[in-house]
Amino acid sequence: MLTALWWDLRYSLRMLAQRPAFTCIALAALALGIGANSAIFTVVNSVLLRPLRFPKSDQLVFVQERNLKAGFPRFSLSPGNYADFRDHNHSFSGFTALREQGLNMALGTEPERLSGMRVTSEFFDVFGLKPALGRVFRAEEMNLASQKVAVLSYRLWQRRFAGSQAILGQVLKLNQELYTVVGVIPSGFVLDDKTDIFIPLLLDPGEWQQRGGHYLGGIARLKEGVTKAAAQADLNAIAALAEKEHPESNTGWDTINDTLQHTFVGDFENLLWMLTGAVGLVLLIACANVANLLLSRSAARRREIGIRSSLGAGPARIVRQLLTESVLLASGGAAAGLALAWAATKLVSRAAIETLPRASEIAIDRRVMGFTAGLAVATGVLFGIAPAFDLARTNLSSALKEGGHGSTIGFRRNRLRSALVVGEVALVLVLLATSGLLIRSFYNQQRADLGFDPHHVLAFTTELPDAQYKTNPEQAAFYQRALDRIRTLPGVSAAGAAQIFPFGGGSYILSFAQIGKPKPAPGREPSAAYYAATPGYLAALRIPIKRGRDFTEHDNASGPPVAIISESMARQFYSGEDPLGQKIQVMNGTKPAEIIGIVGDVRDQNLTTKGLPAVYESAAQIPFGGMTFAVRTQQEPEMLIGGARAAIREIDPELPLDAVGTLDSMIGKSVTVERFGTLLMLSFAGLALVLAMIGIYGVLSYAVTQATQEIGIRMALGAQRGDVLGLVLRHAGILIGLGIVIGMAGAVGIGRLLASDLYEVKGADPTVYIGVVAVLVATGITACSVPAMRAARVDPLKALREE
Repeated sequence: MLTALWWDLRYSLRMLAQRPAFTCIALAALALGIGANSAIFTVVNSVLLRPLRFPKSDQLVFVQERNLKAGFPRFSLSPGNYADFRDHNHSFSGFTALREQGLNMALGTEPERLSGMRVTSEFFDVFGLKPALGRVFRAEEMNLASQKVAVLSYRLWQRRFAGSQAILGQVLKLNQELYTVVGVIPSGFVLDDKTDIFIPLLLDPGEWQQRGGHYLGGIARLKEGVTKAAAQADLNAIAALAEKEHPESNTGWDTINDTLQHTFVGDFENLLWMLTGAVGLVLLIACANVANLLLSRSAARRREIGIRSSLGAGPARIVRQLLTESVLLASGGAAAGLALAWAATKLVSRAAIETLPRASEIAIDRRVMGFTAGLAVATGVLFGIAPAFDLARTNLSSALKEGGHGSTIGFRRNRLRSALVVGEVALVLVLLATSGLLIRSFYNQQRADLGFDPHHVLAFTTELPDAQYKTNPEQAAFYQRALDRIRTLPGVSAAGAAQIFPFGGGSYILSFAQIGKPKPAPGREPSAAYYAATPGYLAALRIPIKRGRDFTEHDNASGPPVAIISESMARQFYSGEDPLGQKIQVMNGTKPAEIIGIVGDVRDQNLTTKGLPAVYESAAQIPFGGMTFAVRTQQEPEMLIGGARAAIREIDPELPLDAVGTLDSMIGKSVTVERFGTLLMLSFAGLALVLAMIGIYGVLSYAVTQATQEIGIRMALGAQRGDVLGLVLRHAGILIGLGIVIGMAGAVGIGRLLASDLYEVKGADPTVYIGVVAVLVATGITACSVPAMRAARVDPLKALREE
């Protein structure tokens, strides 16, 4: 058996070497198709299939609260509810709370902003983490009276401290407080991609009891044998009891949990599976290409197969030989495709390091190698089976008499070959239409009315340390001085700040009461997006004031509390009445605030959905330690970075700036998923178009070669070059037209499936389909023009003499 296989391989190599043009075209198509599939599978494997780098990572779940009636399908945990879940559950072996916090590190001459994470002492046990150096937190260090300690990420340890073991016991100044370094976590920790340092989550005893504010993340480890659904039912029972005991804060709230891996991947999961389906279509097109080339070559091989049959080779032996040749061809394509996949994944990993979750882990491993090998065998059988059986059924007598000639331009004897071309064109149209819809949707997103003007705006964040800015007046005074200084910089036309910034990745949603109106039932309190903003913030973003006025310097701590609401809030809660002059009580406010203005609605989280009703309060009356500045300039915003940094440093030399960039770039980051998917889908559609062009060209080229005798006879009988040219183009046009009709039906179906994910685009958008058909027709004409011109230049005397 092995000897027979060896002879089959040798014979296949010899046959492929004798047809270099055919072999190169087939290998190119297969390398592109298999390479694209291997590249996408590498990403899917690294991001979706490969477990997180923790012991038994499938047991880790991300726990959130929700209130569907209030419109919060996923929300953070309140401290009091987290404590209940941690202490009374029967499903988890460990449950930790965490909260992101920026930390200012004063080290050397240049202060640095670190991405910090406050965690409970259970954090490291839940993840199964052992420190690379030193130790982790102890239970007794989880109170405000204990010595402050910190655990560094491996990345920060290497970057700022050169991996020195002397870091243990070193004291760092973080937010003007002293922290002793007690350990370093190991390299490769998944949260380490963003988190620089871990410190204890310390709250006042009373804060651990509060349930109205939701700001904690929760991660738990399931006990052996406990399912995610059972754990959620367990937590919901605890939530139901809390609702009875605390109806004023817990009415309508329960929980939802998801695997930690799914939480990290987020919106990319559906996108990656969609891209997997798209690249599968690309491979089918490549297979159709090669199958058609093999069928086109069948006419030239019928004499060979006839001779082998006359020497005793049965149909099974011939099929085995031909499939060996196909699999060998696919293996060569897979080898080249794997090289392309390696280069493509390296490019994706670098380009998407801040966009794609786990991008740093993307790499070709044994699973990818096995997938590619299996794909090569499956692909070889797929495109080789039809040509193999077609040749195995060769009539011995006619094959020996025809000598391999007699093919016609009309393909009357090769319906399968024509069907493959039609199917190929249909698949290309589906891919082109899908990418066209996504491009149109993405274009519409970029043109969406944001409710503000993001151009020529510099944004940056500061976080005032509590140890230095202990009181509200001190915080308000800092921001007043900083804005006064920034407004004097050359080119600045307006400047302001707010604790929540559009497209900054955060949100602050608070319930409120309308003074003078009946109090709603527990759990049905109205809520709105909340902004604490300084004077000049609305002007800096050019948020229009529809009625009333903006905040002024007089709206400070000594003045009467004031608020501004959005148009949608006015419509929803003050229908038929004038909201100006009325008062609202925001949850965190100490006194009712008078509504002094109404502003336009703002899209603050993403481009496709309008923001919630919003309320703005004066930051001088409700100060926040962390604020984001908006600086509108008449020049390029980047030119102001140095001046803004110097202005802040004049006031506080140890206060670094964070998230420095333009507002345009912040908005661009909010559509990274859509941009990533659209670009890759467009790339696959372009690749499919190239493959289709190669396929149409290859099929017609072989057809013209095999039909040289017929063309010579036609021209000898009076046919003109234009007639021959029209004959080839007409046949190609029929195949392309049928493919377009069939593909259009598939594209409409795909468009309906995508309709919910498209922005202001119908699934059957006529503009997209007309453009796609035009591109496909132009490509088809280009692909068949060369074979058609060659057919028109056939010399009839030479063709008949060769026959």
